[in-house]
Amino acid sequence: MLRIENTGKSQMKSRNRVRIFREILNHEGISRKQLEKRLGLSAPSVTRVVEELLREGLICEEGTEQTHMGRRPVMLCVKKNAYYSVGMNLSRSRLYYCIRNLGGEPVHSGEIRLLGKTKGDQLLSLMEHAVQDCLETAGIEKKHLLAIGIASRGTVNEGKGSVIYSPDSGEEIHVKEYMGARYDCEILVENNVIADLKGQYLDLSGTNRNLVYLYISDGVGGSIICNGQVIDGENSMAGKFAHILVESGGRRCACGKRGHLESYVSKPAMEEAYFEASGKRLELPEICRQANEGETAAAAVLTDVIDKLAVGINQILLVVNPGTLVLYGDLFESVDGILERLKQKTKELAFTEEIADNCWMVRETKNVRIEDSIARLSVERALEIIV
Repeated sequence: MLRIENTGKSQMKSRNRVRIFREILNHEGISRKQLEKRLGLSAPSVTRVVEELLREGLICEEGTEQTHMGRRPVMLCVKKNAYYSVGMNLSRSRLYYCIRNLGGEPVHSGEIRLLGKTKGDQLLSLMEHAVQDCLETAGIEKKHLLAIGIASRGTVNEGKGSVIYSPDSGEEIHVKEYMGARYDCEILVENNVIADLKGQYLDLSGTNRNLVYLYISDGVGGSIICNGQVIDGENSMAGKFAHILVESGGRRCACGKRGHLESYVSKPAMEEAYFEASGKRLELPEICRQANEGETAAAAVLTDVIDKLAVGINQILLVVNPGTLVLYGDLFESVDGILERLKQKTKELAFTEEIADNCWMVRETKNVRIEDSIARLSVERALEIIV
């Protein structure tokens, strides 16, 4: 296994082993000489580790490097199916999961409807079932599992690997402890919005180093990058945009308080508001379509949503002042002209128009697969690649 030992010479040898494996993984087709130069290791050290990895079937020798003179060195590549990672995304209504090989190729995926299963023992059992389904369907033994990543809604303590999935119960679910007792691999637990942000935007060339991500779906989430680093805050509470106050004494939020952003702009909140206004039960995409066509109740609901969103976004921009604001959710893809309406309303609320003059981006729903992102991030954590 690719593990870092705790002390002495064993620690240095195991660390070099992981560094070399990681370098081969990140640079498909690399020579021993290149490894020496990139990592600052001696030729004997590189040779010893490479021979071990070859014997264990973790890497292979493929092709040659083109040179104009001298012997052409053998190129080293990671065997994609030597290890696998499982990723899970625990949303409000479903558990999405997948398994990928080291090449990032999808092997199997699935989803489980929660149907009211929100207690800790129920969710942990479903997570274990998801991992077992991945292993059995793909025909993979547990020993080939390098990492498991779990992304969850709610409050996540990454250090402890625990989740408070339901704010109503406040139950702390010890995900890492439970999964670690069953699978001998790296276990990464992260908030699902932060996992998506890290997986898709942190290393995206051209993206401003100061960025805010606002995620609207069954709930409201968010995350912040400042100077290229994810800001978690004390107790991982930074970016809890769901609980920005947008109307004093307003609708009751899931947390029990009133007037928070999530109580107006989450999908269930918008659908309930439309039902109260029209007496009809419709899902959000259809409500948006009706609003685009001028239907009175739908248009009124979405006007109120945009007003509340502008209040929330104005507070975010004022405090964080990011160069880029990334928005995710059906709302932003389905309502005609919503970005311009939001920008205009935000400028009207702001103390200066310049506060809203940044880059506004909409992340398309079809591109969001948080289970894939957390699976990749868990491999990086296992190989000590710090995001």
